Amino acid sequence: MKFVNVEVSYEGGTVLGDRVLLDLKSAHVTLPPRLASLMEVLNRCDQLKSFVADCGGTRYLVKHETGRGYFVDFSAPCRRGFAAGAMHLFSSSPAQRRLNGRFAHMLSAMALIGACFEVATMHGFSWHSLLEPLCLGVSSIALFVVGHRCFAARCL
Repeated sequence: MKFVNVEVSYEGGTVLGDRVLLDLKSAHVTLPPRLASLMEVLNRCDQLKSFVADCGGTRYLVKHETGRGYFVDFSAPCRRGFAAGAMHLFSSSPAQRRLNGRFAHMLSAMALIGACFEVATMHGFSWHSLLEPLCLGVSSIALFVVGHRCFAARCL
């Protein structure tokens, strides 16, 4: 017998997290009364999306068998794919967007300062010597626009 964390997700967006008792030999899951009653109420008004148990860092699906209860399916581990991680990366919160905007504006200012410093300390003017300050200036403008877009983005 072992305590494991479970996550129950519903189509409406409700996510329940709790600890359950798992019998490793029979794969039987014993739900605490509070989770069982919450799931009973939610199953009446919403569709169950996923029920997973975290056993030692690996996530397994938990299946319900009528009359017998809940059982962990150890045959097929449920892994989070790269696409889910990438989507989480691009769906940032408004506070994260503001911080990203501030960071982009800071980098923009540093690129502009660097371009000015390069021009000020330049000994001879040539196309080759102006290339780096020109690239820093373009980068500064691009980062400023990215920072402005991060501040302007609204969360639904």
